[in-house]
Amino acid sequence: MENYHALESCKEWIANFVIHHNICPFAKRVFEANEIGYYTESIHDYEALAISFLDRISNFEPPTAFLIYRTQFPKFLDFLDFYYACEAILEDSKYDHLYQIVAFHPEYLFQGEDANDPSNLTNRSPFPMIHILRRAHVEKAIEAHGDIGNIPQRNIEYLRKLYQ
Repeated sequence: MENYHALESCKEWIANFVIHHNICPFAKRVFEANEIGYYTESIHDYEALAISFLDRISNFEPPTAFLIYRTQFPKFLDFLDFYYACEAILEDSKYDHLYQIVAFHPEYLFQGEDANDPSNLTNRSPFPMIHILRRAHVEKAIEAHGDIGNIPQRNIEYLRKLYQ
């Protein structure tokens, strides 16, 4: 039941925040096509979680996926340490050219930003999560969308206007 709640919370967040506010212009298509994998982790041992991350990218099937850590990382900085470890694992693996990852956390805080700045909302999610994306799909989406360099700034301005 707890895993179901986590999955539904993540799907609701994607639909009602990410897609609704167009935070990621690429999310709607894969969400509506049901091409997102969702995996909840129940392991609490840090090393075992790192091994599980490597196993996930070694056997990755969907175009994009979220690894959901319901209870493991309530503190953002602990999660960020784990995320950086996963980045290093990915960079040292034979899968680095295939995937990229993005961090999300309920207390996400961009370096140099105030904790209450609405810009942090772009990466604040219901649970700590690592988003795995296939580089080839990202490149195709970028080609179709054109200039993506303005997306982060657009999101910052939009969220500040919406929530201040």
